Amino acid sequence: MRAKIHDCPRCGNAARLEKRPFSDQALAALVTWGDMDRSLVGQAICEECYTEMRDILIERCEDIKKIDPKTLTKAS
Repeated sequence: MRAKIHDCPRCGNAARLEKRPFSDQALAALVTWGDMDRSLVGQAICEECYTEMRDILIERCEDIKKIDPKTLTKAS
């Protein structure tokens, strides 16, 4: 059975989508930095977007420590 292809809500490309395992702090950092829209939190994304965001988090690992993960719930 083949996985269904959908448009990724982040990039718009047609791909197989999956929910990705980001911590609350990583998600808060991506939203704060403008690399992910708050509306995408909890949604499935494509492999390409996952890889891109993971790379951003790796490159900015020191900056993540400055982010309060509660920022996602404060303005939700």
